[in-house]
Amino acid sequence: MKPTDDGRKLKLTVFLIKDGYKDIEEFLSFKDFQVVPVEQGGKQIGTLIYKGGFQSKPSWASIFEGLPGFDSGSIFNQSSKALYILEHEGRWFCFTFGYARHLIDELAYERNFGLIVTLNLGDPAAIKSIDKINISHVSLHSREQAAREIELANFEFDNDIDLLKSITAKLPTVDGEDQETLSGRDSVTIYTTVTVDVFLDIAKRLYAAFKSTNYKKRYPWLGKIREERDAQIIETLDSALASRIVKKNFHKVWLAIPELIVWEEVRGFAFKHASERPTKAGPVLYQDLNIDEWSKVAKIDNDLTAKQLKSKKIFVYWQDGRGSSWSLYRCLNAEIDLSHKKYILNDGDWYNIEPGYVTEVNDFYNSVPNSKIKLPAYGANTEPSYLKSVAASLEGYALMDRQEVMIGGGRSRVEFCDLYSKDKKEIIHVKRYGGASLLSHLFSQALVSGNCFLHEMDFRTRLNDLLPHGFKLRNPKEQPNAKDHEVCIAIMSKERGPLELPFFSKVSLKHAVKTLHNLGYKVTKLKIER
Repeated sequence: MKPTDDGRKLKLTVFLIKDGYKDIEEFLSFKDFQVVPVEQGGKQIGTLIYKGGFQSKPSWASIFEGLPGFDSGSIFNQSSKALYILEHEGRWFCFTFGYARHLIDELAYERNFGLIVTLNLGDPAAIKSIDKINISHVSLHSREQAAREIELANFEFDNDIDLLKSITAKLPTVDGEDQETLSGRDSVTIYTTVTVDVFLDIAKRLYAAFKSTNYKKRYPWLGKIREERDAQIIETLDSALASRIVKKNFHKVWLAIPELIVWEEVRGFAFKHASERPTKAGPVLYQDLNIDEWSKVAKIDNDLTAKQLKSKKIFVYWQDGRGSSWSLYRCLNAEIDLSHKKYILNDGDWYNIEPGYVTEVNDFYNSVPNSKIKLPAYGANTEPSYLKSVAASLEGYALMDRQEVMIGGGRSRVEFCDLYSKDKKEIIHVKRYGGASLLSHLFSQALVSGNCFLHEMDFRTRLNDLLPHGFKLRNPKEQPNAKDHEVCIAIMSKERGPLELPFFSKVSLKHAVKTLHNLGYKVTKLKIER
């Protein structure tokens, strides 16, 4: 877009309305706003909808009220909002100014419009920042900003475990034109030269970029896993989940602890809250989360809704007398097929999984060999008490649970493993079954400790100080041969049959196993029966 004499550079935010909306009133609420048809050559080219601002005194001004020389009467905030709306190829485009974006029905605009446009139009070598979610720790949202424009590959982004939320990039330089900057997720923000007559040109260019599939060739991994944010699809998925729960069809629906806990600090879990008094019976406590047990005590109506699932609680009772809770919805995990697509519920969010990627992850998971290590059933034991009993009863195993080794110059610590066999060179990491975030901590521990054990002499030296007599390394200065060692990922699970993990746990395991393989380790998985 060449700058014009009367144009000025502005930051424009643009939303694309979904197909099927005929009139502006169907997706926009603008009561008490001024409406101005915009014409050019006797033809209407768009509609300006706006509302003047109102003045208000900023809250900070009251702090200095009465200060000599401070005139609070001259300080005020003023807000105004506007939208410029036009139609192109039967689709509505909304250019928003101020806080006008909130006037648009959130169900009406295209999700990921801005992300797709920015990936297609942006210079692949001129990316300024990215926002991402790490699905191995679903709650971990982060932003990375580069000091200069770089390629996506130069950011700390792993397409196996990171989801791209939004991106900011420069557009390729064209002779005679100013270089523009694009940012996008649902909307696209573009910093460019603007006049009334160029809005349509901008819409045409953005729509062509949205329809293009070039970004899939450049970033073929992008569609593997997407956070589902279409409210209508989420509502349909929640309804399907509620229907399964009402019918007690728990195939691929289960409960899991959504965050890390110290098991020996937990007395148990309850599905009903009951105050603990001397004259009253306390709550019925369970040692694990089980959806069949929950369904026996929960009041489930035939018209169960997602809102009710979110309001129901899982109660945690601690050894020190504390009580806390999680939303039931956050503890629910599910896999649901809808319109030939697979959706995963994890830690309160739905994700859309590409079918080919589901097959890829499951095939890799099945290819990880089952360990030949024989460990006893855990019964009613907690994780720490079980590990202690194994080390005491099985000859040749050292208990390393909660024996943390300092790494990173003392900035952090990591467990080497939970059980270690020097003679058999078995490095065993054990965790009780739980949600994706919980198990991902186990896989991360295996990956970090495996790397440190191989490459850091200081780590081996500190580890040797913790190893019991008879298990110490012969020479900590000598680098071990990874090929001689088996890294075993062992899960304590009460479920019958082969070891089965949540989908995102399989994704995290795939990442850890591939990295450990590259280091030279043999990696196996093991189910510890109850």
